[in-house]
Order: sequence, then structure tokens, then C-alpha cells
Amino acid sequence: MSDLVHDLSSRARDMNAALTVFDKSDTLLATNDKQKTIYPFIDFSRSVTFRDIVWECVKHKKFGSDTIYSDPARWIGYAEDLRRFNRFWQSFTLHSDGRVIQITYERLDDTDGWWYQIRRDVTSNVQESVRGGFDSLISLNGGSVLPSSGRPSFVLRLLDALPYPAALLTPRCQVIDGNQSFASIVARGDGLTMVGGRLCIPDAPAEQAELSKRAAGFFRRRTRTPITLRVSRLDQPSPYFATLSEPPAQSVGSGGPMTGILLLTLVDPDVLPAVSARAVAELLQITGSEAEIALALCSGRSVDEIAEDRGVERRTVYNQVSSILGKTGLRNQAGIVRQVTTICWHFGSRA
Repeated sequence: MSDLVHDLSSRARDMNAALTVFDKSDTLLATNDKQKTIYPFIDFSRSVTFRDIVWECVKHKKFGSDTIYSDPARWIGYAEDLRRFNRFWQSFTLHSDGRVIQITYERLDDTDGWWYQIRRDVTSNVQESVRGGFDSLISLNGGSVLPSSGRPSFVLRLLDALPYPAALLTPRCQVIDGNQSFASIVARGDGLTMVGGRLCIPDAPAEQAELSKRAAGFFRRRTRTPITLRVSRLDQPSPYFATLSEPPAQSVGSGGPMTGILLLTLVDPDVLPAVSARAVAELLQITGSEAEIALALCSGRSVDEIAEDRGVERRTVYNQVSSILGKTGLRNQAGIVRQVTTICWHFGSRA
């Protein structure tokens, strides 16, 4: 095992990064000088655990996220869940001194449950490397975990069968698992990112507040119908459509039931399979004009934009949207977007 620790230490040294190696009980096995410099208030000479380190960081106000301070024990539990469900992941976290840190975690093959963290400062060069998919912090375990591109990845389970980006979240937007399409969006920072393992919309505070509110209140609603939100994208006019719903009735990870876990799915209107207005009209039993409105909503256009495109009054478009809702039994525009998105995925190739 000394060779493995030496390899990890060399990798961290080359990147001027901090390293910690833990055993299956989360007890520290090895660390480097960079880690000791970042956290001088921790006595690494004694036997310390991951929990000990986090609690010391909380005590010294090292984190930049207030959510950690409000309930540290729960935050530690989420971090443990992430490690239990995933063999490899990368995320970004904000320190109280304003530094942005990239954290790389991996469970190591052929060990008795060992895992490590490498932490490095996120410079402009690091950002470009991550967004371009050429990050040098790739899995030590090889291709069995990561695709050859080396992009940050999550373990693929029930999500890998979905044709669009998807992730499992806690009601506090902590990411438990995700498929490769979702990981690629996070890696690019294209509208979404992760801070301390929590999904964030950094450039749109109002959208972030809405996502947090909807996720936190999902299981308090009388009816758990899916919720669709708009997520602004990086340098793109059309948004993502993020839908929160209950996962399929399956188990995840070590076999425990998925209670209190949300399924997040993302739809990029720009890559939806094309489907004709006639097909939408026939499937939803609406008029051709209403089908065109439905497709426009699904492409990310607002009612105002649709009215301007068609040269009609806003009231006219609103009336057509109301007609679609009345004929289909859908509750709102988000429902129309979900329904038409489903049609595009299932029938687009035939249109």
C-alpha cells in the first residue's frame, strides 16, 4: 500500500494540492504538508477521522456555505452518503476566505475500503481544463469508473438508461448520484455547478432560490406531481428545463429504499429530437396552432417571445395555452413542457 500512497502524494505534489487518505472507518491514514498548511488548527499527528476534520473546520469557520453551519451533523451524513453511493466524484466548494477549491474523491480498488481526497485551488487554468473535459485529476482505478475523456463522473445505476441528464438529490439539493450527461453539464459549469456536494445555479440567484424552495417542499405537498423549472444556461439563449419528481420504485446503492430522495432530470431544448406539430396535435388532441405553441414553450420560448414571433397579442397566446391545459388536463405550462418533451423523446425519430 505504500506504493499507492506514494503515487497519490506525487500526484498531489505536482498540482500543489492537499491530500488526505482514509481507511474504511474514515480514519486518517496519510496526509501531506499542503493539507497541514491549509488546516493548521488540526493535529494530524494523532488519530483523527473525517468527522473530526469537518467539526474542526466548522469550529474555525472555514467553510463558505452557511448551510453547513446550520446542521453540521446532517451535512457530514450527506458527505458519507456521497461516498457510499459513488466510487469517484469531483465538486467545487467555497472557503470562507473566498478561495474556490476543487475536491476529488475516490474509493480505491484492491484496498480494504480506502479512499482519498485531493483538494486544489481552482484557477482560471483549472476551470478551462475542467470545462473542456481534460482534467488531469482522473480516476486511479482506470476505465471501469470513468469514460476515456476523464470528465468528472458518478456511478451509473438506474440513471444510465435515461436519454437526458439526470441526478438523485436530497431535499436540500445535495447530489447523491448522477449519470454522465449530468456530470458533463456540471463539469462545464453550464448553468449548474456543485458547491460542497450541493447543486447550485450560481449566476441566477432567483432560480437558485426557487430550486431550493421547490426541492425542500416537495415531500410536504399533498400531491407529488413533478415540478419543472427553468435554468439559465451559460452564454445560451434557451434554458434547461429541470424537473423534480419522485424516482422510480427501485432501490439504489446498497439496496436501501429511496425515501426522501428526488429525481432531477434536465432537458436541453436544443438537442431534443424533432417532432412535427401535427404529431403533437394528434397525440394531445389539440389544434395544429396550439401544438405549435406547445412546441415553442418546449423550446424555451416565453409567452411574450412566442407572441412577438407570431405577431399576435400576448392575450391570444395565453388563451391558446389555457385551451391546451383544458383539453389535456395538464396543470400549467411546466406540465405542457414535460408532456411535449416526452413526446419528442419517444416519437421524434419517427416524425
